[in-house]
Amino acid sequence: MNRLIVLGVLSGFLILLTKCGAEPTAPHLVQENANGVNRDVDSSAYFESAILNDATSPLPYWNRAAWHLRNARMTEGLQDLDLALEADSTYGPAWSAKADALYLLRQFDPCIEHLDVCLRYSPGHIPCKLRRAEMHIHLNQYEDALNMINSALRLDDQIPDAYWMKGVIYRETGDIENALSSFQTSIEVNPSFFDGYIALGIAYSATSDPLAVDYFNSAMELRPLSVEAKYNCAMYYQELMHEDPSARKMALDKSLALYQTILEIDSMNASAAFNQGFIFLEYLQDYKNADFWFGQAIEKLPYYHQAFFNRGLARESMDMNASALQDYNSALELKPDFTAAAIAKGRVLKSQ
Repeated sequence: MNRLIVLGVLSGFLILLTKCGAEPTAPHLVQENANGVNRDVDSSAYFESAILNDATSPLPYWNRAAWHLRNARMTEGLQDLDLALEADSTYGPAWSAKADALYLLRQFDPCIEHLDVCLRYSPGHIPCKLRRAEMHIHLNQYEDALNMINSALRLDDQIPDAYWMKGVIYRETGDIENALSSFQTSIEVNPSFFDGYIALGIAYSATSDPLAVDYFNSAMELRPLSVEAKYNCAMYYQELMHEDPSARKMALDKSLALYQTILEIDSMNASAAFNQGFIFLEYLQDYKNADFWFGQAIEKLPYYHQAFFNRGLARESMDMNASALQDYNSALELKPDFTAAAIAKGRVLKSQ
């Protein structure tokens, strides 16, 4: 699945908290034991003690908020962020973290308000700049987004996410050359930057350039269990229109193998099942296998109206008109304005 902005997921929220570690006001989630070996702090008593020792500072509340959020305790984390702001209403990192929480709750206007406050009090806070740039992108305010990203890069020119976001902007505005350059820079800055490889793979897939496979393979090496990398690579092979039938068949076989691997990783992945059905139906005219895989997609996602419709096509192609009619009816029950299903239903009824 091609992300729009990775910072919008919960894991991104926690990553932002971690990235702040380079700043003096960042949460300190490790301490040394008697042997001088770092170990994770995972005790409320530790944070309570730190708060008692410095109750007027926002930092211990911020540290405890990060601890709560790291352990998926959103409510407690937000409460501690409020306490951090009570201790210091100008504490930018807390405003930034609250903005991320509001983003996760899809409360975008308050999120933007918090980000603007963050930047007013802490203009050099890079995670806040990146999130604000993201909001500009969502609103198609690309010039403002670029300005914000560039201001972050002036503070630190080694931020792969920033170059990736610039690539997204260029891609959305049709500037493919600069998009490719920005995505390439993101992986040069950080050779382990997964999303940069995915973006490059997708970009090269659009022109059927075999470089796409190299980038998807790099992404798979970084994350062997990633469904996203395998799915995009499978789509590349599926849509690769070779004139040579044997080359076309080889590409489709590679695509099918990747979808099978996805199902081994995620047995409930309906898209991987559906796409196999589509290959057998549309490209191989193997209607029995198409019927099977569309059925698998429906088992995994019972409201998958496209799967009912395509299984109907496969069954109609095998002269199983009664079953096909049932599938077209199911598709229309799920999506009453599904024109293609209505036409197919009419065709079957007319043939009876």
